[in-house]
Amino acid sequence: MEESLAGSGRTLTPKARRTRERIQESALRLFAERGYEATTMRDVAREAGASLGLAYRYFASKEEFALALYLGLAEESEEWARDGLSGGTVAERFELVMLAKLDQVSPHRGPLAALLARTLDPNSPISALGEGTAAVRKKMGGVFEEVVRGASDAPGDKQAKELGNILYALHLAILLYWFHDKTPEARATRELVGSARETLRYLRPTLRLSPMSRVLSRLAGALENVGMNATGSPADEPGEAR
Repeated sequence: MEESLAGSGRTLTPKARRTRERIQESALRLFAERGYEATTMRDVAREAGASLGLAYRYFASKEEFALALYLGLAEESEEWARDGLSGGTVAERFELVMLAKLDQVSPHRGPLAALLARTLDPNSPISALGEGTAAVRKKMGGVFEEVVRGASDAPGDKQAKELGNILYALHLAILLYWFHDKTPEARATRELVGSARETLRYLRPTLRLSPMSRVLSRLAGALENVGMNATGSPADEPGEAR
């Protein structure tokens, strides 16, 4: 991932990138240990062995540490989906992406858990459905739209967008469950992903029927009303049969 100074657009040198990464890692470690609210920028700078001014040079606020983490994870997911998905049904591809996602976020569970309350706060700059995370939603929404479009049982264009957005929302719900999962190696969450795969396997053929197509459109529209139109495309008129 090519990185730049906060707000400047200038690409970082390798040395500057390493400094930025050290500051970000220090921040995420402190979030996990002390909590997000209790951690200050001064704490982060001290932990990273940097001056406060240098910390602010790379990150203008605490929220930027979280946004950098979310965006980095989203870009990794894009790369994995591009290189790691080949063939399969919608249900099978969704399972593969979700299992890869669980493996990806597991090392970051501490800081992600520390940020969870802020992520769920609609007034937070790092709200999961807020303007600050729009780029993250667009990238992850694209991942799940590709899950649908590249499948052997892919539907038409309109329905692919709708189903992609619904799978994006389902992935957020599964991640919320994962935060509360105390089973070894998140076994319960992985079983939930398997159940989602089976549900999608039986649900997908029914979407060819006009009544189910309309239900899908209404559900996609409801998600769009709360800012979960991940791919950024306005919903079409409901009721189109496939």
